[in-house]
Amino acid sequence: MEGRERKYQGRYLPALPQVARAYLWAQEAGPSVLIAPPERIRLYADLTAFGKGVWQNPGLAEYGQAEHVLFDPEGALRMLPLEPEAARIVFRPGQRYLRGELLDKLEVLGYERDRDFGVRGDTLTIGDLRLEFFGDLLETVFLQGRQVGGYTLTARGDVAFLEKAPAVGLFSGRVFVDQPATVPAELWRALEGRELVTFGLGGPELPLEKADIAPLPPYRARLGDFERDVADWLERGYRLAVFYKHAKTRDYLCANYLERLGCVRRTSLDEGAALQLLPGPFEGGFVDELERIVFVTESLLFSFGGAAHARGRRLLRPAPEDPGALAVGDYLVHPEHGVGRFEGIESREVLGAVRDYLLLRYADEGRLYLPVEQLPLLRRHPGTSDEPPRLSSLGKKDWRRARERARADAEELAQKLIVAHAKRLATPGRAYPAQTEWDGLITASFPHELTEDQRRALADTLRDLETPHPMDRLISGDVGFGKTEIALRAAHRVVGHGAQVAYLTPTTLLAEQHFRTFKERYAELPVEVALLSRFTTEKEARRVVAGLKSGRVDVVIGTHRLLSEGLEFKDLGLLIVDEEHRFGVAQKEKIKNLAAGLDVLSLSATPIPRTLYQALVGLKDVSSIQTPPPGRKPIQTIISPFDPSLVREAVLFEMERGGKTFYVHDRIASIEARARYLEALLPEARIGVVHGRMPESEVEEVMRHFARGAFDLLVATTIVESGLDIPEANTIIIERADRLGLASLYQLRGRVGRRESEAYAYLFHPRKLTDAAERRLAALADLTDLGSGHRLAEKDMEIRGVGNLLGPEQHGHIQAVSFEVYTELLAEAVRKLKGEAVEPPRHVSLDLAVSARLTPEYVPSAAARSSLYGRLAQARNLARLARLLREIEEQYGPPPPEARAFFDMTRLRIVAEQKGVRSITEDRDHVQLVVAEWPPDYDAAGLRQLPFRAEETRYPPGFRIRKQGLRPEDYPAAILRLLYLLA
Repeated sequence: MEGRERKYQGRYLPALPQVARAYLWAQEAGPSVLIAPPERIRLYADLTAFGKGVWQNPGLAEYGQAEHVLFDPEGALRMLPLEPEAARIVFRPGQRYLRGELLDKLEVLGYERDRDFGVRGDTLTIGDLRLEFFGDLLETVFLQGRQVGGYTLTARGDVAFLEKAPAVGLFSGRVFVDQPATVPAELWRALEGRELVTFGLGGPELPLEKADIAPLPPYRARLGDFERDVADWLERGYRLAVFYKHAKTRDYLCANYLERLGCVRRTSLDEGAALQLLPGPFEGGFVDELERIVFVTESLLFSFGGAAHARGRRLLRPAPEDPGALAVGDYLVHPEHGVGRFEGIESREVLGAVRDYLLLRYADEGRLYLPVEQLPLLRRHPGTSDEPPRLSSLGKKDWRRARERARADAEELAQKLIVAHAKRLATPGRAYPAQTEWDGLITASFPHELTEDQRRALADTLRDLETPHPMDRLISGDVGFGKTEIALRAAHRVVGHGAQVAYLTPTTLLAEQHFRTFKERYAELPVEVALLSRFTTEKEARRVVAGLKSGRVDVVIGTHRLLSEGLEFKDLGLLIVDEEHRFGVAQKEKIKNLAAGLDVLSLSATPIPRTLYQALVGLKDVSSIQTPPPGRKPIQTIISPFDPSLVREAVLFEMERGGKTFYVHDRIASIEARARYLEALLPEARIGVVHGRMPESEVEEVMRHFARGAFDLLVATTIVESGLDIPEANTIIIERADRLGLASLYQLRGRVGRRESEAYAYLFHPRKLTDAAERRLAALADLTDLGSGHRLAEKDMEIRGVGNLLGPEQHGHIQAVSFEVYTELLAEAVRKLKGEAVEPPRHVSLDLAVSARLTPEYVPSAAARSSLYGRLAQARNLARLARLLREIEEQYGPPPPEARAFFDMTRLRIVAEQKGVRSITEDRDHVQLVVAEWPPDYDAAGLRQLPFRAEETRYPPGFRIRKQGLRPEDYPAAILRLLYLLA
């Protein structure tokens, strides 16, 4: 190595990987200095692997003993006394110190006797330092009560020395500069006259020298290639050192790749070991032809940083706001008055009763005060674009005209939908009846019990297959709830009758996963399963295409390649479309052409609005799987502005319990920079990167290593949205959740929580959000129950509209009357055309002089009161109301009389709707109930036994209760007793 030192002295060595720089510095004999920017100091702070110690930003105490000195520019320029020995005292046992000179020097260094130090006999005490002498000979040194081998005492901070110099000037030897461009001009001046070796551009011009070191390209997780290279190097007589940052990486490499090659674990380089793994914080890799040794680092293999943590506090956040809560500025639709803007809730006293009223503002400064009990009458109008809806005018007919135009359009559209549905039913198809022996084969290979919902969905699907009409069924169910099992058994039924099955998926990763699942389940059966995706080699693809044409391939699983021109099937019987919301319009047209006359089974956790709505109005068959597998828990969802400390805490908490984390970054251009940021934030974590522009083989390799345990944190784009089943991944962090659609957010959240462990989803967003983004995030936070994907899709319809159904543009009508009103009109028209009875929605008009409201004293927050009014209005049965009231009492305590009266009125409204009551009003002497049907069916004997006087009335049809003897607060209970007598 002596020749190498002389050769590289005073030279510029470009393009060397970091581990090579550390290696050359460690080989330097005698004192030396390395200067690196603060963010790279950690890479050089530990040279144990090279058998060297490092002194980082040393000061006076280390002067004279530090060999390999590491400075950042600020530490190198720190001013220290030009004469270090005059500014310190080095105490070493066995040395002599003249007492008078020692005490004088202590005072020069700023220490005052009896305040800072004390002398008692042969013992000198300076703060926590105790020195025991025998005469002038120092015998022992104690620091904080423990005996030490020596101590350097430096001057007090307030002592001024006339002459000072930069710290780097006190430490001798050659100076290595890691990144010269980051070194300030004053530091270059301090280094004038020193021997320099620079590893990059900037600073003084030095002669260029090409080192006999060959950098290695990164492996990007292609560990199979690495294993082959290791074997080749060893065969050619090279020694190999692999530096790891995490013990888990060492164990992973040894167990899966290097054990058979004879790897040994060391803490520092062993000249005799052919293949050794050592801890080290280095980056890059190289081949040293002179020494015939190869250095490889963890970052070269994976491109990630590094592992350990102290468990922080658990994440506590207030519950996210209810997306159903009314907010000032919301647009609401009244069935009689049209679109108004919600201005807030006001308390008003009418006829001695205090009630809360919704204030709605209409066009031309029109105002409408609506009792909160009538909240169920209102529909939200989210708008269909950035333009807010136009306000209706009170007392004019514009709302009625808009509603009638929308009704006419809905009826026309309903006819087209019905025709399309009837056409499908009239198209001849194939029937696949049950085959007792064959069907049992696939059932026996399933290791779990089907849930009740799965059994129902499977029965629906098989029943469709048994009819001679093309099936068009949607299986809606959360990720991990067992949709694939239904598809697998449906495919088995079709294959059993000699037909072929095409399974279409949106991503190559998902296709790969389903391919493995089908291969495993069909392993013992005479079924040929093939894969057709970007991962398929051209030779294999040609074999699959030929097999589909000849009929040799029974089931093909693939991505968009299944939609390519020229792909022919001998006898395609069933098309399964997985994650149907991920396919675009053009692809859906190809699917439609492919599926003409076929049985089609669509799978989705969050159906797109168009598909879902066709299912909701009865034009597409739907089976919903809402029962979670045993042991599954809801995913805890945290919504917050971006917070690095929260990111760190979330990842470390997951690592501590042995899990893995997804980190979703939405920009390919900056994903590598984000990974480097996370390496600095989380040096404890092993980080991998994957995105859609990486070669397919790299994507597959990285995902495979993540699943097998090579990484703790995977930084990815939304490529991980669909289908990946990694049981150990139980935390997901989505960096810009506001940029993603509701279905994507729900799918991404579904990547975690696939097993029994409690899972967490962190949705980060900027401080300011658009209204639509805010509603999306609030909806996702609210729908955390297992199996809520179907409800979330309905919320998606509300937020972004249903889109075009079968081509006609409904945008204008939806903008005029709201999506919810339009779809009610459409559903009504569809039912009429199908010959079904159309019942008008049941609403009860309550007008009683009862003080009933949520008082500010009981629920102080106006937003919380609005939210509770909205949730109470949505309650449609007493069980739901009881759960809600229990939740309110747990949060706010026992209700005061006015709040209790409001709860009673809500209970009264629910029962009255169920009993067919249209209105409940009062006059001076009576409370009047008006019913929808005459004559009413009721218990006449029970009516006579009531403790108050009640009687049937013909005009208006219903009943009346005499108020004599009843207080206003007794009205709800009395009316309820009467209602319970009605059929």
